[in-house]
Amino acid sequence: MEKHKPKVLVDVFYLYVAQTGIRTYMVTLCEEILKKNKSEFDYVISPNFQKVKKNQFFRGKTAKWKNIFFQLLYFFRKQVILPILSYFHQADLVFSPDILSPVFAKGKKVSVVHDTFFWDNPEHYQALWLNYYLFFLHKGLKKNGAIITITEYSKTCLREMGLFANVPISVVHQASYLQSATKTTEDPFPFPYFLHVGVLEKRKNLGMLIEAFAQMIKAKEYTNLKLVLVGQRGPRETLDDFENLQLLVNKYSLQEKVLFPGYLSENEVNRYFSNALAYVFPSNNEGFGLPILEAFSSDLPVIISNQGALKEVAGNAALMLKHNSVPCLLEAMQQVASSPNLREDLIQKGRKRLEEFSTNKFFLHLERAFKELLNE
Repeated sequence: MEKHKPKVLVDVFYLYVAQTGIRTYMVTLCEEILKKNKSEFDYVISPNFQKVKKNQFFRGKTAKWKNIFFQLLYFFRKQVILPILSYFHQADLVFSPDILSPVFAKGKKVSVVHDTFFWDNPEHYQALWLNYYLFFLHKGLKKNGAIITITEYSKTCLREMGLFANVPISVVHQASYLQSATKTTEDPFPFPYFLHVGVLEKRKNLGMLIEAFAQMIKAKEYTNLKLVLVGQRGPRETLDDFENLQLLVNKYSLQEKVLFPGYLSENEVNRYFSNALAYVFPSNNEGFGLPILEAFSSDLPVIISNQGALKEVAGNAALMLKHNSVPCLLEAMQQVASSPNLREDLIQKGRKRLEEFSTNKFFLHLERAFKELLNE
């Protein structure tokens, strides 16, 4: 007689709008589930992953009514449809990679809380929406709830807040979806460049990067360098840093030196990673730092800020700033640009570090966390 497998209901509705880290997390998770022939769990992915992944209705720069419409659908889905589905499928565990769990559901409710941005910077979010969101988040985890987060750093931050004192918290490192990225020789530019990829938000600290770069190219040996900032504007006016970055570009007359290609496809981003001189990640606040792994997978040296999650992900495979300041960043960029030996050393360390973040390890650790939570 076949042993009963615990049933896990995975909610991917948020994939309709998800960007950057959460999108990568959900796609990696679903693709790993679909290719597994054997598992101790029986997975139900809802709604249909492939259809949601391809749907473009809510993506990109959308009208305000679409944003409001999605939020209404999202909360209705979480608090009405998902509970019904949990009973229909007789779920043992309801897994929400997008943070919010339903208040009522059959089985254990598990939220992936990627970071503490909602609590760290509440001023960046619409107050009514944020209060509503956090109210349901706390209610959803209060009874039979658990949290999975993506770094020990995020777990420490969550515990220090004291809001989830009685909620179990497990750490499962996110995987890199570019484990076997192929380095392309098709160079997007005929010049060496530093690269940053990500939404142009204030927390990314790109103003410091532009200021350090402006000082760097004053030296004759670096005048041929450029800075490429890939990514779209912040999703909300309070988060967006594009206008400030443009002011800095104009202030230092860097219009020909700092490039903003905007949002790019996966293939285009891979091409930018493959041919850059180095990747620079000066962020003040991250829950994980997936671009570090993307850079490692493309044999790209990495410079990171002195920030908890980035240090945890990069290990000793990146050049970390002594302090998050323009002089320290300038020094690090000069070191990487002027030393082929340093670049090669960082590349070799990055390859080794990347092995710790394989999709297979991610999935094994995730299922181990599920087992522990169900056996509590």
